[in-house]
Amino acid sequence: MRSSVVVSMGLVAALAGCGEVVSYRPAADAALAQPDAGAPVDRAAVVEEDVEAPVDVVPGEVDAGVVPAVDAGEAIDAGEAPADVPSADVAAPPFDAGGRDLSERGPYVVGTWMGPIAGTATMARALYPTASDTRLPLVIFAHGFQLGVGNYDGLLSHIASWGYVVVSIDYPGSLLSVDHRNVPRAMIAARTSLAQGVAGFPASSIIDANRTIVMGHSLGGKGAIMAVIDEPAFIAAMALDPVDDNPSPIGGVTEATPSIAPERMGRLTRPLALFGATQSRCQVLGQSCAPEGSNYLRFAAAAPAGARVGLYPLSNFGHNDFVDTACGFQCNVCTRGAAPLDSRTRALRFLSVAFLERYARGEEALQPYVAGAGRDAFVSSGALWDGRTATLPRCP
Repeated sequence: MRSSVVVSMGLVAALAGCGEVVSYRPAADAALAQPDAGAPVDRAAVVEEDVEAPVDVVPGEVDAGVVPAVDAGEAIDAGEAPADVPSADVAAPPFDAGGRDLSERGPYVVGTWMGPIAGTATMARALYPTASDTRLPLVIFAHGFQLGVGNYDGLLSHIASWGYVVVSIDYPGSLLSVDHRNVPRAMIAARTSLAQGVAGFPASSIIDANRTIVMGHSLGGKGAIMAVIDEPAFIAAMALDPVDDNPSPIGGVTEATPSIAPERMGRLTRPLALFGATQSRCQVLGQSCAPEGSNYLRFAAAAPAGARVGLYPLSNFGHNDFVDTACGFQCNVCTRGAAPLDSRTRALRFLSVAFLERYARGEEALQPYVAGAGRDAFVSSGALWDGRTATLPRCP
């Protein structure tokens, strides 16, 4: 939970100056109305199941500031829809990336593993392809504040089905005390341990630690950004609705809970995907889970000129809509997006894999989904907010 903060016109103006290739450039009059949201829910099974063959699709170019239109996917329990928000999905975007529909399950059968990894807290949870003739990129994921390693299986198993070893890790901390620096520390330690081989982990032999991407939600998203800035071994980062302030009820900015936007963002040299949620700004019990003054747009505005930043604000999406399993009270303290979330969930899956394929496997044909026509198609379909209008869904 975080205190509500009002975004300033200065943030909007700053957005106009963020990265060239992939950075998003919303109009100045749009800054005041930038929302955030949670995580889409994916019910896909993760225990060694056969997956459907990818559906052929037509690749589309996308702009870093615009997202391709998305349509289907699985219905998600999003809670009560905010006022003035349509309850039905809009036009479907072209889900085609070189003959592959990246929003559908990939060609790999996915297995699960739970076990200890040196340098992290409690048990890690891994989702991995059960068979591969080659070494595969590694994704290290950090959960949000007061959430857990098993709250994101839907999205993470989807990524694994496309040929990635995905390891969800825990880090030290409690409701009243969490050192934000422990998140990147745990990510760095996990990569070192996995590169050396973790006892009992079936996927140890297929990990290519030289292609490691860090990923996280909320506080975990902030930690992923800290990690990719501080650790050269990480080739890219993906942040789901990252928040720059301190989520602890009695917290503030301290040495252990530092602000990094704009303070450290100027050191960003690796590709970064920022997934935001337009309903995250809305308050529940007087709290906003991702205040406008410290949400994903703050990170985008602080990115240096020319930074490779893919900005994906999911329309009518909530901060904890990225979470796909029950998480109790924590999931109820954040405003949810308008149901059904099918189109936005599908967009999240598609764009996550597209970003990974672009930077972990060097597929330049997917650049339009980072910044270009592909991303624009998702905006046109309504799955992504274009950021060029101050009109946002009314908070419930």
